[in-house]
Amino acid sequence: MNDNINYPVKYAVLEIKEIGGWAVWFENVTLGFIASKCYVIESNILYDVNGNSQVIHKVVFPFNNIEKFKSSLKNGNKSIGNKTVPRYDADGRISSVNIVVDLFDSYELAKVAAMEKNDELRHRLILNMESNIDSSNKQYVYLEKELENELAICYLFERAILEATEDMKISDGLTTNKKTFVKILKPKL
Repeated sequence: MNDNINYPVKYAVLEIKEIGGWAVWFENVTLGFIASKCYVIESNILYDVNGNSQVIHKVVFPFNNIEKFKSSLKNGNKSIGNKTVPRYDADGRISSVNIVVDLFDSYELAKVAAMEKNDELRHRLILNMESNIDSSNKQYVYLEKELENELAICYLFERAILEATEDMKISDGLTTNKKTFVKILKPKL
């Protein structure tokens, strides 16, 4: 690991995407969600007109190339590629930044959040199917099997990332609770 990297490290939920084919206009397709360590680059509070707030975090995940991992599996390997570290471009912006809402101090908590997101993904895919399709329909069975296959690959990827990031120690003291950032003021009506 590079000794010059002093960003805090936490767990977050990584959305695993790959480029879709012509049927989805080559847009990114979500395959699943996994728990992964990440470098925390920035945390911000977003306020709306009602005085509500939400904390967002800009993070860099060290590994997120599922397509390279899938290709290596076909060759009998489990290569997750080279570790991505925060790098600045010519304008001073960090490349490969993802935005997440939640950060976690343990793998177990992040894993629970990832599993919940995978359940939501499953329900969204099923709801997008025609309403006259029941669970005995071939299309439904195919969709369920395809999702389970993709999630199995995502979980293999997650395991490989966990092993590759053992040297990244979780940081203490990073504030992730929005109440500790600033007092929230509500407008008088």
